[in-house]
Amino acid sequence: SGFGCNSWGVLVCQTDCLSQLMKKRSDDLLDGPISKLTLLIRDKQQLRKTYAEQWNLLRQELTKVTQTEVERLKSSYRQAGRDAAQAKRKYQEAIKDKERDKAKERYIKAILKLHELHNDYVLTVRAAQVYHQHHYNQIQPALLSALQTLQQEMVLILKEILQEYFDISTLLHHEVVRIHREMSSALVAIDPHREYETLTPVQEVNRPLEQQDWYHGAIPRLEVLELLKSDGEFLVRKSQEKQGYVLSVQWDGSCKHFLIQNIDNMYRLDGEGFYSVPQLIHHLLSSQQHVTKRSDIVLKKPVLKDKWVLEHDDIILGQLIGRGNFGEVYSGRLRADYTPVAVKSCKENLGPEHKSKFLMEARILKQYDHPNIVKLIGVCTQKHPIYIIMELVQGGDFLSFLRHEGHSLKPRMLVKMTENVAAGMEYLESKKCIHRDLAARNCLVAEHNVVKISDFGMSRQQADGVYSAEGGLRQIPVKWTAPEALNYGRYTTESDVWSFGVLLWETFSLGMTPYTSMTNQQTRDEVEKGYRMPAPHSCPVEIARILNSCWHYDPRNRPSFKKLRADLSAIYNKIT
Repeated sequence: SGFGCNSWGVLVCQTDCLSQLMKKRSDDLLDGPISKLTLLIRDKQQLRKTYAEQWNLLRQELTKVTQTEVERLKSSYRQAGRDAAQAKRKYQEAIKDKERDKAKERYIKAILKLHELHNDYVLTVRAAQVYHQHHYNQIQPALLSALQTLQQEMVLILKEILQEYFDISTLLHHEVVRIHREMSSALVAIDPHREYETLTPVQEVNRPLEQQDWYHGAIPRLEVLELLKSDGEFLVRKSQEKQGYVLSVQWDGSCKHFLIQNIDNMYRLDGEGFYSVPQLIHHLLSSQQHVTKRSDIVLKKPVLKDKWVLEHDDIILGQLIGRGNFGEVYSGRLRADYTPVAVKSCKENLGPEHKSKFLMEARILKQYDHPNIVKLIGVCTQKHPIYIIMELVQGGDFLSFLRHEGHSLKPRMLVKMTENVAAGMEYLESKKCIHRDLAARNCLVAEHNVVKISDFGMSRQQADGVYSAEGGLRQIPVKWTAPEALNYGRYTTESDVWSFGVLLWETFSLGMTPYTSMTNQQTRDEVEKGYRMPAPHSCPVEIARILNSCWHYDPRNRPSFKKLRADLSAIYNKIT
């Protein structure tokens, strides 16, 4: 029984302590957060009442200015019109001179009054329009902004009150810890800046032009034709000919281009002006009004820049590592993670057609992913100069590698490197892609002597073996090009196979120039007569057979890249 009495005594004592603790905390809650919360509720009710009064006053003033006053003057104006008509009729009906003079005087007064009321009515209508615009553009947003600020302040006060409530109640027994956890989560979730954000939403239209997904920067006009497909699809780009921006829209099967005018810092086409290009585009898109008064074109769907588009600021330019037809090539790094990259730049003074050709390589490469094809990382088209960003392949081009390092490589490694090229071309063959300029100079050597195919959609100025058909950028690498491509301009995967045969010859000759002692024209003539280059001295017999199979005059008799890759793999496994 003693144990029972002690336990009861402890229980009573602890219950009394708990009761006293809870009473103290209850008093603290009533005197502190509960009292403050009551005052806050009263303040919020008063704010709601004040806001409703202000809102009603604004609505009454709007109604008075835009409806009541207009209707009053309209009624007076109509009555004056009737009075003038009646005075005119009496003037016309008056017979005696004295009566006619009085009628004329009354008629003139009625006309003057009509004109005065007409002017008052026109001015009142215009004032109503101005006030209507002022109401919705300034007065009402200002009221909402003030309300939002006050509501945010009250939410902040509420958070402080609830924090005080939480601080007091956390001293209670662990049995209410679960409740405290829920309260804590709710406290953390309170954000005064988000609680009433729907009153004045931050619209997409307020973002700068460069951050708009439909703004494509300095892309060439020809590139736009590739992007816009359906009627109403549109984008905005930087003008190539003039300072400013161009709205490009697909309509009735063709692409229309509208120069956006900037007059007195207001952007417009031929209608209303806006403070920014995004506001202009948002207005045209949401209102569905015609782009210009002379056209029936409306904006339906923006064409967004794709994931490959990078900002110029995303790139840290390094050293100049080469030059091509279109501009310089630099090493560089991505600012985000310092990934090494190659940066191909396009000269700003090139025409739109050449800029489009420059971007052709990126259009092709972004479709492909293969270990033996150089990877595209992105393009920078938001401003000039335009960049193509690619993986940086540290070993340089395959031709220079063969000339400087080839003597130290065994035939087995050379076979493996050509198998890399065949594997990349097999992938392109499966994608129905024709390279058109396959050569050792257009392949790159990565770590562990892995070869990657590069220079898609481009041709580079080289001293050896490049035939200029019309000068400028249009060049044909005669000594690497199949007869049917030279004679008829017919490029196919089979013509790429011919070029691969020449690349094989370059590889096992360790970078010698094909048809060494011949000019381009002599090469064409001799190949037409049936001449084929003999295999290099160090070339395995199996490779020599592949060379000849690649150089069949009839394209149909040449092997596929799938077969070439398999044959080279077998030769690699056979050679020791």
